[in-house]
Amino acid sequence: MSTSSLLRGRPFALLAGIAFVAVDQLVKLLALASLQTNSFKFGSSPFNLALELSLNPGAFLSLGAAMPPQVKQLIFIVGVAVVVAWAMWWSLANWHQPLRKVLPLYAIALGGIANLIDRVFRDGHVVDYMVLNVGPTHTGVFNIADIAITAGALLLMLDLFMKPRTA
Repeated sequence: MSTSSLLRGRPFALLAGIAFVAVDQLVKLLALASLQTNSFKFGSSPFNLALELSLNPGAFLSLGAAMPPQVKQLIFIVGVAVVVAWAMWWSLANWHQPLRKVLPLYAIALGGIANLIDRVFRDGHVVDYMVLNVGPTHTGVFNIADIAITAGALLLMLDLFMKPRTA
């Protein structure tokens, strides 16, 4: 069996996925331990990366944070778990397809799993710790799982708008 076929196999995808979630959770534990009272900046003006702890009770940019707890649990735990389970199943069932078709959804599923673990074990919160600053403009606080979700969504959109190649 060749190296490329091993890297394209489902066992490799599962191991890479487990490693991704493990690294995400490890970094979040480090953020919880190191950023409780400190923040750090890397880079210089106008562009820098700030590390500062934020426990996000909502979704993207804290959307839904003010919802009643039961509604948040239904949406952010049960709803996300259903979507993540489907995305994981679909990705692995179709792993033989071109990577541009399966990898974006797999990345979204892995990011969703990593943030879902936070919600379940951290009282409905997701650990966020990175902020990009460009001059006076800055992003919301995010984490590695959010990067995977965003990258997966962008790759899905890119694939939708790419013209199919003709033979």
